[in-house]
Amino acid sequence: MNAGVERLRTIQLTKTFPGVVAVDKVDFDVRPGEIHALVGENGAGKSTLIKILGGVYPPDGGQIVMDSRQVVFTSTHESLASGISVIYQEFNLVPDLSVAENIFIGREPKYCWGMFLDFRRLNARAAEILATLEMPLDVKSYVSDLSVAQRQMVEIAKALSHDSRLIIMDEPTATLTEKEVRKIFEIVKNLRARGVAIIYISHRLEEAFELADRITVMRDGRKVDTRAIASTSKNDVIEMMVGKVVKEYFAETGAREAPKQPLLEVRGYSVADAVEDISFTLHRGEILAFAGVLGSGAHHLLQSLFGVIPRKAGEVRFEGALVRIERPADAIRLGIGYVTEDRKSSGLLPAMSVLHNLTVIVIRALSFLRGLFIRDAAEMKSFATIRARLDIKLAGPNQRIIFLSGGNQQKVLIGRTLLTDCKALILLEPTRGIDVGAKAEIHRILRELADRGMAIILTSSELPELVNLPDRCIVLYKGRKAAEFTRATMDSEKLVAAQIGHTGGTRA
Repeated sequence: MNAGVERLRTIQLTKTFPGVVAVDKVDFDVRPGEIHALVGENGAGKSTLIKILGGVYPPDGGQIVMDSRQVVFTSTHESLASGISVIYQEFNLVPDLSVAENIFIGREPKYCWGMFLDFRRLNARAAEILATLEMPLDVKSYVSDLSVAQRQMVEIAKALSHDSRLIIMDEPTATLTEKEVRKIFEIVKNLRARGVAIIYISHRLEEAFELADRITVMRDGRKVDTRAIASTSKNDVIEMMVGKVVKEYFAETGAREAPKQPLLEVRGYSVADAVEDISFTLHRGEILAFAGVLGSGAHHLLQSLFGVIPRKAGEVRFEGALVRIERPADAIRLGIGYVTEDRKSSGLLPAMSVLHNLTVIVIRALSFLRGLFIRDAAEMKSFATIRARLDIKLAGPNQRIIFLSGGNQQKVLIGRTLLTDCKALILLEPTRGIDVGAKAEIHRILRELADRGMAIILTSSELPELVNLPDRCIVLYKGRKAAEFTRATMDSEKLVAAQIGHTGGTRA
């Protein structure tokens, strides 16, 4: 590694969004032939930083220096032309094209005055790139037929086809098997040996400590520190990631008696390629959180319990009776509600009013003549009840749902479940994308529902939420249970350590 040479340096780099400072005067550098790990909790600013380097966002302040020359990126093309390639979690590939066509998309060799693609040269050039990194891929295979790991290889090969001198990899192994992870590691080390600089973003600290030469920790949009891997430890990194866990927007709940009456019992539950042999009990009046980084299986588990995706094995008992939940309708009939994490795409009906968004799943009960006519008075009564109970702020029932704030949209989705005979409520990331004040409102609502006897089960990627809101928190790592915390045993450092697969303990 060329210790005295910098491939890229950012100086006082800043990026703000309305009401949020996402990157705050960050100084960062990476050297040729170096693997530089970039870590931090969700919301630390990692994604914004790499999108600035990739030309997606223009910075509001600071400088970017590439090979001793200051550069300004106004587009992704300019970043790529400067020698920077970003491989995001969501691949930028065309499934119906071949491996070779994806590697050279937009730059395919042609003949006959550019009228026809020269597939012989295209395939030969793609095969040459794959061979240099010992990637076992058929250049004529369609991307749609490839595994996730193989698609990752295509993205890396595409970056090399641009002669990229810096490759940024965002969670490259999050959904890979152990065997696939080892192959990606080999490729990354091969890139380092060729002098390519790598910024490697991962929640899995064991990967950073195995691969990286240096590691930078970000928290709350700022750089905490950069250290050589050889002179730091996982415990040190976890402490820097966690910092002081804020409690400002959480209502004080005080000591609560542990709920004792089981409602939902799950035994030996597995979901294909996501969750293996999970068992737990959810009690009436309890808030149970599942935590885990991308690929942990937490979301798949809760989606399967609602019937969104099928289970592979295991049994479920609800109110003591053995049940089969194979589709959402089965869960709703039992009294299980569900609030998706992606309210805009799969939760809300954007063209409809708040009123109709709220009552859509009980509309048959509010209608007559086999659903031909809606009982307007009954529908308005339901709306008024939920609006008052959850304090939904809006101009009126006919206001379109898209014009509500994120917090009020989330209240509508929660209120929708309350119109059913809901005994257990499943929520995926209940406060994602809403402001601090709205978070406090959602937490108050969930705690009040639990105090009235409803069982609540949720996933969250926000550390303050996990530390302060639930009565219990179960951590999943690579589809298996890694740790469990109660309010009495909750420890933020141990919680983070369990999420990233580090069980060696942290400082008291």
